[in-house]
Amino acid sequence: MTLHEDQESVLRDVTERFERLTIAYMLTGSMAMAKYAIMRMTTDLDIVLEMNESDGQRVIDEFEPDYYVPHGRVFRAISGRSMFNILHQTSLVKVDCVLLKETEFQKTAFANRQKVDFAGFDVWVIGKEDLVLSKLSWAKDSRSEVQMRDVASIIRNGVDEGYVNLWAKRLGLEDILSDCTRMLKTNAD
Repeated sequence: MTLHEDQESVLRDVTERFERLTIAYMLTGSMAMAKYAIMRMTTDLDIVLEMNESDGQRVIDEFEPDYYVPHGRVFRAISGRSMFNILHQTSLVKVDCVLLKETEFQKTAFANRQKVDFAGFDVWVIGKEDLVLSKLSWAKDSRSEVQMRDVASIIRNGVDEGYVNLWAKRLGLEDILSDCTRMLKTNAD
């Protein structure tokens, strides 16, 4: 199997397990781009989870022994609303499990997620406008050229500009959004 095939297989397995556990999730990051723009190579899967304290042991029990699951990190991530990683033992595909934050934007993005067909199976995926805003947020301090190219690629395929502009202003992302739209215009010329 290729890395991409391994990632799709792990994505299917992980999302089916979260569905069995009735833990709400949404795919985000570079794999989510496949629904909105040309996907670039990525080394991991990014999934946002809505979990509480009682879900920690259930996740460990569901994923072991097929995945390496750092027990302490799972519980710390839940209590601190941060993240933990799990690693598929055979393919070595890493899954970044990010706990849903209690911010207005995070709650809105999670409420806007969409269930879509992803390579023959259903997956909850972040909306494209919210993916743009998430990537802008990730790139705000680093000015990551990779993230900014991702944003330009998504915007090129059309977004709700009013929604993106409103949230960019609320989140303090107007400057980096402008840089991405300039990058898009420069590449179009």
